[in-house]
Amino acid sequence: MPSWVGRHLILAPVLFFLLAQSASAETSVRYFQADSRYSYRTALIALALEKTRQTDGPYSLVPYKSEGEITNTRGALLLKQNQIDLISLATTRDLESNFLPVKIDILKGILGYRVFLIRKDNASVFASVRTFDDLKKYTAGFNSQWADFPILQTNRIPVESVASYDNLFKMLDMKRFDYFPRGMNEAWVELEEKSKVYPSLGVEKSLAIYYPYVVYFFFNKQNAALADRIRRGLEIALKDGSFRSLFLLYHSEIIRRTNLSHRRLFVILNPLLPPGTVEPDTSWWMEKLR
Repeated sequence: MPSWVGRHLILAPVLFFLLAQSASAETSVRYFQADSRYSYRTALIALALEKTRQTDGPYSLVPYKSEGEITNTRGALLLKQNQIDLISLATTRDLESNFLPVKIDILKGILGYRVFLIRKDNASVFASVRTFDDLKKYTAGFNSQWADFPILQTNRIPVESVASYDNLFKMLDMKRFDYFPRGMNEAWVELEEKSKVYPSLGVEKSLAIYYPYVVYFFFNKQNAALADRIRRGLEIALKDGSFRSLFLLYHSEIIRRTNLSHRRLFVILNPLLPPGTVEPDTSWWMEKLR
């Protein structure tokens, strides 16, 4: 037997082992948005990874450990430094320039519909608001690190800003501002979580703001393989209906409670949208309001 045949016979099992190991290697996905506001987004990441398990192998989701609150600005820095693998944010020109977006809107516009956390003793004040100019007589509280902070400023909404998410509830309770605009998917969850500490707070019942707000998963530009896997997984989930089922599982009750069709809605501009961004498709949930 020629020596080269013997060498190939020896190497073949080794090569097969290495290929098998590579095919079954676990994809570890590190993320930082781990509190209750992001539970749906985390479940959606898992769904996309599960849809591609057969082709891309097993996976694990690993929350980033930090002693303090991580702002979205710091989260974007962690992504740029490859300390995390993805982040979900409303798209802007800067984000699309600096990172790799998977351009599938994961929240179907629901985050752009804003209801207000207020002090309950202010309910009659907001019930009397009839126009957008009326609303601008009152001051909103907002996080200066959030992507939509400039949207409020551009639309000349008076804003008291702070960099800490948790402090906003305390400041509202202490009458530092009048209302705290929250995504309709956020307000009810937050109220339930904060009610024991801040029993004076409630969700205002008659008003809402809307601005087009498209949320994508973003990746480091060097991590195109993971971005492609998530994109393919989301596309499979869109086709087989599991994406929609997951969305409605997390949001149907919130949609009902918000009662958006019975609110006075003020539509404002979002100047941050990159050119060509498709307006959110709300058909999955708007039909439930009819």
